[in-house]
Amino acid sequence: MTVALTFREFLTGWLPAMAAVSVTPPPAPALGHMFLVDLGGVPVPVVTCLLAALGIGLSRLLARRTEAQLGWLSFAAVTVIMLVVVLLWIIESRPSWLYAFVVSIGLGFSGYSLVELFGEQVKSFMTDIFDKARSTIGRKGDDT
Repeated sequence: MTVALTFREFLTGWLPAMAAVSVTPPPAPALGHMFLVDLGGVPVPVVTCLLAALGIGLSRLLARRTEAQLGWLSFAAVTVIMLVVVLLWIIESRPSWLYAFVVSIGLGFSGYSLVELFGEQVKSFMTDIFDKARSTIGRKGDDT
């Protein structure tokens, strides 16, 4: 059996019930913002940085053979560069733990390729600058 409710009766029963169940608890802090240590006025997420260092360290053990043949000094230099890059990225952008770990594994695997590509681009840029400077100096010398 159904009873017709007026709009006022409906609101009298349902508005308090909706107000009671629609209260949400405060959101939990993001994992990237937990366990912060203040170093020189800069908050550093310690757990995220440790997970990233672990990801880089473990993935560097599985590096490509051509990269491992460069010698331990070059291998260590690339590892340190990747550690600095990923730690600065974490301090700046505060990613979640999983995302930081996955990105650090990717940087660890592709670290030498990234550094090699960057070095080639810098070399190409510097060559272009010197070539343009030589051509400009050569033209000025012809005018006198």
